[in-house]
Amino acid sequence: METKRTTAANAHKKPSLKASTHNGRSKAHVGEAANHLLNEGKKLANEVYEDGLNKLEDVQDELKVYSDELLKKVQKNPLTSLLIAGGVGFLLSLLLKK
Repeated sequence: METKRTTAANAHKKPSLKASTHNGRSKAHVGEAANHLLNEGKKLANEVYEDGLNKLEDVQDELKVYSDELLKKVQKNPLTSLLIAGGVGFLLSLLLKK
């Protein structure tokens, strides 16, 4: 019973100066670590974003090259291109009908 009273009495005591200084240092350390992690995360996100933009530009360039090549082939052989497009359209209509 005496331990409960002692514990309850100690619960209302203010923390000592040494304990509050230690808590303040711990909070500052945690804050610094959180800021460091935040900055590292921002750097990583920026790198990923820049890499994505570079890859997107590469894909756009390749798509432009392939579309230009396809356009040249269609201009060289318009009848063949028309028949191929018609056949593909017919096959797609059969597949989508089911």
